[in-house]
Amino acid sequence: TTRRCATRRVVMHLSHLFIAAWLLPQTAALVGIRPSPASRRSAAASDAADAATSIAAAATAANKNDDDAKIKAIAGPALLGTLADPLLSVVDTAWVSRLGTTALGAVAASSEIFTLVIAVSLALREAASSTIARLTAQGRWREAEAHGAKTLLTAFGVGALLTLILLGPGGPGAVGLLGCPRGSPLHADALTYARIRALALPCAVAQFAAEGVCRGLGDTKPPLRAALLAGLMNVVLDPVLMFRCGWNVAGAAAATAISQACACALLLIELNGKRGNRAPSTIDVPAAKTETKLLGTSLALLLRSTCQLGTWVFVASQVSRRLGARAIAAHGVVLKVWLLFVLAAEAPAVAGQVISAGYLATGRRARALVKRLGKATVTIGLITAAALAAAAGPISYAFFPTDTAAAKSTKTIFRWAALSVPLVWPNALCEAVLLGAGRYRYLAGATLVNALVASFATVALLSARPLVTSAWACLCGFFVLRFAVSAGGAARELLPANRAGGLRYRTSSSSSR
Repeated sequence: TTRRCATRRVVMHLSHLFIAAWLLPQTAALVGIRPSPASRRSAAASDAADAATSIAAAATAANKNDDDAKIKAIAGPALLGTLADPLLSVVDTAWVSRLGTTALGAVAASSEIFTLVIAVSLALREAASSTIARLTAQGRWREAEAHGAKTLLTAFGVGALLTLILLGPGGPGAVGLLGCPRGSPLHADALTYARIRALALPCAVAQFAAEGVCRGLGDTKPPLRAALLAGLMNVVLDPVLMFRCGWNVAGAAAATAISQACACALLLIELNGKRGNRAPSTIDVPAAKTETKLLGTSLALLLRSTCQLGTWVFVASQVSRRLGARAIAAHGVVLKVWLLFVLAAEAPAVAGQVISAGYLATGRRARALVKRLGKATVTIGLITAAALAAAAGPISYAFFPTDTAAAKSTKTIFRWAALSVPLVWPNALCEAVLLGAGRYRYLAGATLVNALVASFATVALLSARPLVTSAWACLCGFFVLRFAVSAGGAARELLPANRAGGLRYRTSSSSSR
């Protein structure tokens, strides 16, 4: 009985406690008793933290969606526009292959002259892209317009100078340096092709410069329309001028020159229509300051582009000199197709360069953007490498239907080219990010060292093993070196130790390291 009474008392006390726990808050609310200030502050802080977390998550999602929209708007047209120009060369190569291996070898060797010209064009384009993107992000429209005008004038001047060199006594020497000296069966066709295409060099260089201005403005549609016009005209004019008019190699060169001139005219007309669309800044920019900035940036990028493209040209000249017409023809076919994949990698890189440059100019973070683009480039690189390896056989026999030896050599080279593609895409992105950060001199110096290493390796390996695959092994090594340098530089820019939490924009003084 005693135990039962004790148990009942315990149960009764617990019931009272539960009832009190429920009634006390209700009673306090009825009589107006409020929580203590400390409790209110704690609750308010908790609510504020939850609200801040929600706002940050919403802002991150909004920024991600905004970045995705910008990437699609820039990368889509940039991809198509970038591919249009190398496709133009592939069309030339396909038609010239009908003239025989000698004509194809001559055009392949002579085309390397214009690959070097692209070095100048790329320097002007990249300088305009990054600089104008930063200036417009800061609202400095007058300075951006002045920079664009100087870039276009420089492009026309450089193109005119190169035209005079190739049309004059320098023409035979230029094709001779590329493996087609006087007395070679390739010399006559190579010189003809070079001189006719040289007539459009001012337009070709200016087209690249105008494309850089458009990229800096974040509008890649005008370059796309210009490139599509050039491609369409080239497809129509090639068979007409080469076979119906009987101009052969000269017809292929004339078709390309006319196409480039018309594309440049269209792009300049569209670019001129963009003037006055924005309210200019009130800052007057001294002409000397604009010219000095353009000169310094362009020289650094010119060195980088010359080393990059000069390595390809040097390798091609070594193949032509040491291995003959069939080898250079096979090398030229693979190089043209491979360049489609190399230049296609610029699409996400252009988006990364333009958007990150704008972020840096306004103090915003770019790390998340670069990470997402990096994952995409690695995936695309692996897919395109597999596609190139699978298509090696059909493409090779399509270009050399009657020359089995050349087709087999081309197929083997394609497999080596496929090995380099997974590095091409992420390397393009890392270099574009460094360009957006203003690290021009760093990239120029690193590319110079890598180019020298690859060139010496090519000479040594071709001497020990005179095969085209030896040259392509060196090209693969060149991309390994470039990616190691660019990835390391981009990683340093993205380290959490950076106080700004992301990329740091380098001014002209700090970028000179």
